[in-house]
Amino acid sequence: MVFKKIRIPLIYKRIGNYLGALLLAACCLLGSFLMFLTSDSELSQIDKHSGKVIEKRIVSKNNSFAGRGSFKSDVFLIKIDGLNQVLATYNSSYDYSFFEENIKVGDNLKVYFQKSNDTIKPNLNVFQIEKSGIVLLKNEDLQNRNRIGGCVAFFGGFLLIGMAIYHDKKYWK
Repeated sequence: MVFKKIRIPLIYKRIGNYLGALLLAACCLLGSFLMFLTSDSELSQIDKHSGKVIEKRIVSKNNSFAGRGSFKSDVFLIKIDGLNQVLATYNSSYDYSFFEENIKVGDNLKVYFQKSNDTIKPNLNVFQIEKSGIVLLKNEDLQNRNRIGGCVAFFGGFLLIGMAIYHDKKYWK
């Protein structure tokens, strides 16, 4: 059986390149908007829960990047009585000794978080953790990470559009 090579006209290739780039750029810009929206949230607008710590631990997680490589990240998990979600916080230096020392099983905590639909996976949208009126995790930490991620996604969206124009430039006459 012999297969013939189908030749796609150049105009369709160019339109497909632009549509693909615009779709990916729109996803980046939407993600950027959502991250900026989350970074401007005030504690009065966020869900909060108070209760006793049932479980705490550090979990190592293998993450894959575009199916090619993987990297390992650690997160600090806490389960609180009466809450159907596992809350987690991420520290880029992977130093959770402060949380290990200050959060014990049985402690009463007040947590501010954004609810997640997935109750099995760790919820990393923890804004603030308080114990006896003392702030253990500041609201600004998550907000700063979201601002940085929003900036990266925003510029990434425009970079994709620029790459599409640059790639298409070879067809200009």
